[in-house]
Amino acid sequence: MKTNYAMISDDKFCHYLEFLIGKVYKILGIKENQDELNFKKYIDRLLRELIGNFNLIDDLKCDGYFITLMSKIEYLGTEEYSHEVCREEVFESISLIKKIIKNYNLEGDSK
Repeated sequence: MKTNYAMISDDKFCHYLEFLIGKVYKILGIKENQDELNFKKYIDRLLRELIGNFNLIDDLKCDGYFITLMSKIEYLGTEEYSHEVCREEVFESISLIKKIIKNYNLEGDSK
């Protein structure tokens, strides 16, 4: 995977995306604790990370799945919604990450 600075191996990129799935899933636990301040901070950190990836990795600039992922996380940080909507958005976000892995033929690289 080409970045602004160097190449990242497909294996390492796949590991990162799998790690990102865990970060997105963590949103549910934080939201369930009803700690809005920590929830907002977590979403803001995650968005900064996603925006950094978007700027760093050339291929992500044209990836509809990744842009949709950023939009969903942005929504979770800025809008009011039910627990059910949060759950739906989190699992749709995880599905998008899995589609990114498949789209770049990274499946099995980290296994």
